[in-house]
Amino acid sequence: MRGIRPSAWPALLALAAALSGPAHAQPAAGQFLVATRELADPNFVRTVVLLVQYGQDGCWGLVINRPTQTPLSRLFPGEESLKGQTGRLFAGGPVSPGRFLLLLRSGRQPQDSLPVFADVFLGWGPGSLKGRVSAFRLYTGYAGWAPGQLETELARGDWRLLPAEARLVFDEHPELIWEALIRLLEAPVASDVIVDPEAHL
Repeated sequence: MRGIRPSAWPALLALAAALSGPAHAQPAAGQFLVATRELADPNFVRTVVLLVQYGQDGCWGLVINRPTQTPLSRLFPGEESLKGQTGRLFAGGPVSPGRFLLLLRSGRQPQDSLPVFADVFLGWGPGSLKGRVSAFRLYTGYAGWAPGQLETELARGDWRLLPAEARLVFDEHPELIWEALIRLLEAPVASDVIVDPEAHL
């Protein structure tokens, strides 16, 4: 697949293996929502959303593949924990665009954070970056659904579900993630998408 780097193959292979197992028919925290090609809402066209919370009162998540042009160093010039960072701010969704949230990767739960899945945590302040955080992303806004709304959209075919992969949440080329995942989901045999390395460079 054009544009898919070798560093992304392990994460895609893990998802291919998951697709060959029992179907993930029910949404839950720690899953990816992958927009189908038919989804026309401009807020979510060609997006991948990490579900952060899911329950009877609704659910919400963060769009992981929409980086902005705003560098973190310019956004918070006085924040010591962000000095030297070359990353960019991400647009997490259309709800509360002035609210900042963090996704963190750490072997131990950081301060001021909540677990999402595996070694990925949700943070909400500079204190979350203290300690052994191996990767992080800063988002503005989030995506939210009222009770029953996401289920309706899934039934309509707007989204496909996949178990989340931390390596993709923090991938260096987020603009390639949606195309990789939608092709994985559309492939007759999921592993065929990445079986030939020469075809994916």
